[in-house]
Amino acid sequence: MAMASPALQTARIVDPSSSVVRSSSLRPQSVGKLFLGRSTGDGAWVASRAGQVVIALKDPAAQDSLKRAVAKKAVELVKSGMVLGLGTGSTSQFFIEELGILLSQNKLKDVECVATSYQSRVLSRQFGVKTLDLNDVNHIDIAFDGADEVDSSMNLIKGGGAAHTMEKVVDSIAKQCVILVDETKVVKTLGLTFPVPVEVLPFALAPVLRALAALGGQPEIRTALRKDGPVMTDLGNMVVDVRFSEGVKNPAELERKINMIPGVVENGLFINVAHTVLVGTKDGDETSVVEFADFVETLRSSEEVSVS
Repeated sequence: MAMASPALQTARIVDPSSSVVRSSSLRPQSVGKLFLGRSTGDGAWVASRAGQVVIALKDPAAQDSLKRAVAKKAVELVKSGMVLGLGTGSTSQFFIEELGILLSQNKLKDVECVATSYQSRVLSRQFGVKTLDLNDVNHIDIAFDGADEVDSSMNLIKGGGAAHTMEKVVDSIAKQCVILVDETKVVKTLGLTFPVPVEVLPFALAPVLRALAALGGQPEIRTALRKDGPVMTDLGNMVVDVRFSEGVKNPAELERKINMIPGVVENGLFINVAHTVLVGTKDGDETSVVEFADFVETLRSSEEVSVS
């Protein structure tokens, strides 16, 4: 399927009152016009508008521009001499690149970083960013990380890159944890689209699968795309993605219950970890980065207008 241009995207519009699915054209909307947005996990974005569910195909270039805009904004928080935590994933990649640019221009000096994956370490080396082992630092000033989903309470689902265990350690001990997302990652309820990743000791896979099912989940072993067999984390463990048909109703309780299962290393629910969330938004050709509270307030206001 050919990707539509950024100015005009093809969409499937589902009318809740009928079973008809029809194609339409969807121009980029401001957050005041699109609300209740969530990603579908297959390259689309769902948003409710005027009583209809709009499934808009994401333009990868446009989404990357949002991620880079958020990374540029986030790197402004870095000061010389800081110790940083570096997340894993595409948004974190842009942040590492932008950090490397400032270091190469001598606009920042003596910045040391703790990477949360092999990927982040390799990228850091590529862009001239110094990394240290977590055991070699006694504090982290700011951790910068992405997220697969974030709800209105700044609870997160992470782990799409299978690095959530190390990310949770680094993000949790940092004095500040700054999460970088584009607007498609903001959801009302966690887990309706993106499953909860769970890192599992291979030895304990079968009993953990049974225990996750007993919690009401639908566990599935994550398989690799470019190799046969399961995904193995940097720590040598397996990843189980768990879907919940009604989403995650109580993120804090579910995080605790999953982590109490013997054989579970860590899960991808991040509760009370994020201090700040920066959201990249796009209105037509204009890209901006806003604080999470401002973004959520705009969403709520647009819902009220649509209901009235």
